[in-house]
Amino acid sequence: MPEDPETVAERLRERARRLRERALAEHADGDARVLDPQPVDPPPHARADGFPASVDEQLDRFPGVAGLVVVDDGRVLGVQQGYRDGWTNPGGAQDPGEPLAETAVRETREETNIEAEVTGVLYARDFAVDYAGPEPVHVPLVVFTGRRVGGRRAAPLVRVSSGEPEIEDVRWFDADGLPDDFRDRELILDLL
Repeated sequence: MPEDPETVAERLRERARRLRERALAEHADGDARVLDPQPVDPPPHARADGFPASVDEQLDRFPGVAGLVVVDDGRVLGVQQGYRDGWTNPGGAQDPGEPLAETAVRETREETNIEAEVTGVLYARDFAVDYAGPEPVHVPLVVFTGRRVGGRRAAPLVRVSSGEPEIEDVRWFDADGLPDDFRDRELILDLL
């Protein structure tokens, strides 16, 4: 039986808050930023489904997101996605029950072949997903900082549902070479 939409939205907002606070408590040194929620459209695979009928339905769709800004020898690791312009740090969707820090490390390994460990938190925020319901659905996002502990960079041969490569290129950038279209560029330059 579907839950009341307001209840679903409130429970998901509370879940996002708990996950953000857990990540900050475990990995932040007090300097991590908590940014305002960012309004976003639903992922393409969830648009036709509309507002989630339950918390579990949303967790099956889009439970959380984590990224990792990997720094090694004064350089930052960047990925160029095949379905989006510009450069960003590795990251992606949380698996059910997976802590966000583990998501960041796993996604980094899957997208770049680099083994990394979390050293802190760059920032945390929610995505406010607009399913055209009574209010946006909150999905936690934490962007961690990290350092390389192994691996050699390589782009995987994985394609997204639309057919584009998930990752087109993987590169290391120093502060002087960081592309202007690198997501969170100013925050990363401060970090470097």
